[in-house]
Amino acid sequence: MIGLDANVLLRVLLDDDPIQSPMARELLGRLTRVRTGYINLIVLMEVVWTIRTRFRGKSAEIHTALETLLSSPIFVLQNRDQVVAALSLAREGRHGFADALIGYLNGRAGCEMTWTFDHGAPSEAGFQSALR
Repeated sequence: MIGLDANVLLRVLLDDDPIQSPMARELLGRLTRVRTGYINLIVLMEVVWTIRTRFRGKSAEIHTALETLLSSPIFVLQNRDQVVAALSLAREGRHGFADALIGYLNGRAGCEMTWTFDHGAPSEAGFQSALR
């Protein structure tokens, strides 16, 4: 398994650099089902936040990028089940991916709830307003 940084993934997903994008495609082309690329949660969130900034918060681009990574057999994602659940909740359009992922990860860690001041945080992912 090979660890992947956000900048390598972003060069392929965005195809925005005439030198680094082809290099990143070549690197990822070396990965196989046996020699996979590992994407940890910090890298995944860097990808999400960069795409959100680039596309001014448009969820469709974020969802497409996440679906691309999740559907490829050459990538192993840290906490894959929680990433899938968070993406599913985010696709419904009521909550952001990051909030949903935070809630699901906290639940997996054994938290009974996640307190927040964010009124839009998803109760489905275990959030409870700290203002109550």
